[in-house]
Amino acid sequence: MATASLSVGADTGQGFREYVAAALDVLDEMGIRYELTPMATNMEGDVDKLCTAVAAIHARCHKLGALRVESLLKIDDRVDVPQTMASKIEHVRAFRQEQTS
Repeated sequence: MATASLSVGADTGQGFREYVAAALDVLDEMGIRYELTPMATNMEGDVDKLCTAVAAIHARCHKLGALRVESLLKIDDRVDVPQTMASKIEHVRAFRQEQTS
């Protein structure tokens, strides 16, 4: 399973919240697990499904009236060990704990 970070923006001269909400709606509809952060939305799943979701998010934003949509997608696709968003965070916490012991 891959983990990914997605930032979406629409050039409308207004705020982005409408488009972020639309992106989250797409992820919900596709059954993709995600966590919203102040700067991006983190997701996990199959790479093909994540990329399909980005295309669907762009289409949804255009349908809402955005003439220009930009996105920044960062994917970590590791196949040697299973990973999730939670497991990556836990690995860092465990390392920090080891360093202080």
